[in-house]
Amino acid sequence: MEAILPNTTAEAWKLNEAGLSIVPLGSPFETPPEWFVEGRCSGDIEKARVEWPKAPRLRWKQYQETAPEDDVIEQWTTLYPHANWAIVTGYGVVVVDADSAEAVQFIENGGITRTPLKAVTSKGKHYYFQVNPEYPVHNSVRKNKIDLRGIGGYVVAPGSTHADGTLYRWETDGYMNIGDTHDLLMLTPDDIAAINGFNGQSLEDKPAGNLGFSTDQYPLPHDGSNLAEGQGRNNAAASMAGQLIRQNYSLMDIKKILDQWNQSNTPPLSSSELNTTIASIVRTHGNNHPGSGIMIEPQSPARQFAFSHVKELVRGVRPINWLIKGFLETDSLSLMFGEPACGKSFSAIDLACCVATGKEWHGKAVKRPGSVFYIAGEGFNGLSRRLMAWQVSHGYNLRNAPLYVSQCSASLTDLGNARMVSESIQQIVEETGGVIPSLIVIDTLARNFGAADENATKEMNTFINHIDQLLRSKYECCVLIVHHTGVGSKDRARGNSALKGALDAEYAVVKSGDEVKISAKKMKDADEPEPMHFFFESVRLPFADEDGEQQYSCVLKHLDPDAVEQMKTSKELGTAQKRVLDILHGLITKARSNLERGGRDPNLARIEAKDLRNECVKIEAVVGRNNWSRTFTTLVEKELIIQDGLFVSLSDQYDNLKNEVIN
Repeated sequence: MEAILPNTTAEAWKLNEAGLSIVPLGSPFETPPEWFVEGRCSGDIEKARVEWPKAPRLRWKQYQETAPEDDVIEQWTTLYPHANWAIVTGYGVVVVDADSAEAVQFIENGGITRTPLKAVTSKGKHYYFQVNPEYPVHNSVRKNKIDLRGIGGYVVAPGSTHADGTLYRWETDGYMNIGDTHDLLMLTPDDIAAINGFNGQSLEDKPAGNLGFSTDQYPLPHDGSNLAEGQGRNNAAASMAGQLIRQNYSLMDIKKILDQWNQSNTPPLSSSELNTTIASIVRTHGNNHPGSGIMIEPQSPARQFAFSHVKELVRGVRPINWLIKGFLETDSLSLMFGEPACGKSFSAIDLACCVATGKEWHGKAVKRPGSVFYIAGEGFNGLSRRLMAWQVSHGYNLRNAPLYVSQCSASLTDLGNARMVSESIQQIVEETGGVIPSLIVIDTLARNFGAADENATKEMNTFINHIDQLLRSKYECCVLIVHHTGVGSKDRARGNSALKGALDAEYAVVKSGDEVKISAKKMKDADEPEPMHFFFESVRLPFADEDGEQQYSCVLKHLDPDAVEQMKTSKELGTAQKRVLDILHGLITKARSNLERGGRDPNLARIEAKDLRNECVKIEAVVGRNNWSRTFTTLVEKELIIQDGLFVSLSDQYDNLKNEVIN
């Protein structure tokens, strides 16, 4: 009986959809080719059998900077349906390769920054991190130690099979999805130093310093947060100290803040090393700004805890102060969550633009238009395109709107960083005549949480407290957090339940086909609004790329209840899906006509899947290269397109729906 070999095609497409660059490897289920046995293994067939499942089938260096196109992957999966697959490192991700039980134990005991995305291998584990553009990691291999797989390297992907029969498989911390690689943490210089130490390299001793006053009176707090992404401990301490000095913090307050931050590092800097860094920055500041002083002690004591009598509260009771009538309150903490690419960021941008311009939000009045601060964690180029699309679609010029976007993410679990965000907002408030913000958007929680653990109650409470004290209460504004769903339940936001308990309003964003639904999950002091339905409308942007190709983005358009029902009866076919079916119908019609003119049977007309893809991609705004696989697979799953090897055709079901859906 012939053995059933694993088909790895689906795994390859999953990796591609996650934004990873992949290449095909050999397979343990086939005999290594002669060129590999004789060339790479000097005729040693046993060595070749071990090495072939981990060896690339082709030259792959070009895929270090650009991921392969869909048609290339389609060709590979057709030629090598049982192949192992490699993830090219240095493109999107870097991987720490622990190839022994000792190495795994070192990492999982806190030797380096935690990561929620791991893979089990034959001898150990792979730990996935996001590429740090400011600190490139190159490929480095040390036998029986911890390897770094970065620029110039690759790792065998989960779903592949080792020569000894072990299946490489994903291992996550419960809330991580492989499509969320943009939410991964970055390796820091201190992580690299820790790995080098494990591998036997010596670490340089640091000098000791003196602050000029006793620190015995300062017990170290226990609720600090982790190191900011992409920075070494000393560099981060120096940067924070400099920022706090410029913001006129006293030396004792700077020491308190940095002590709190330092306790979450793994391992923390020694007290003398941290003091040396602070003292060095103080000295540098004095040299660069002669005559400027730094306070040793704060000028005024912190606000004391106190009670108010109930009569004061009753006397001051007021109606709900809405930011957007029936949807968001002022002086509130709200959350909007959903799966990746569901439209939650589009929704947040739509809300932000309406508040900044005073335009009603899909029939709901903006009661307190004003300045908006958007703390973005990623995709700044994509964000600018979405803002321009909103401007074009709604006819508003955002040039004069009080809408401000951060230049980078912010680690809001870190008190020093949270204060820097608050001070940056305050600076703009002062420059604009004291106009306080109406809305602050944090997009996403993961990218603005720092290296802390979303599932830990203490760290989530730290995040919430910093937002409450330094943003929401300070300006009595609405703070809207954009967040991801949990892996186990798509009906709730991921992470610790302390977040839900602190919210005044919570909304789920769910995408089905081209429809986006926003529904309330919590409304603390008012009735929950009815679900709202939207669809993505393509917007032509007023520019083209360097090759002259017209550029597009999308905006959300409101759907009334009747339109929602019509979408349901049409099987929720999206605009792109309808266009693909139209194009395939046109290609088949043209092929049949050509056969008839040549005196041949028109029923012999056949269309290759790659020709359909190429036609759809080259036509403006039908479907992008990165979305083609998802759109095509959906149409096959809905049994509207039939795939037979390399060829595709329309099903009878398409004929039944043609008049209702396509026309």
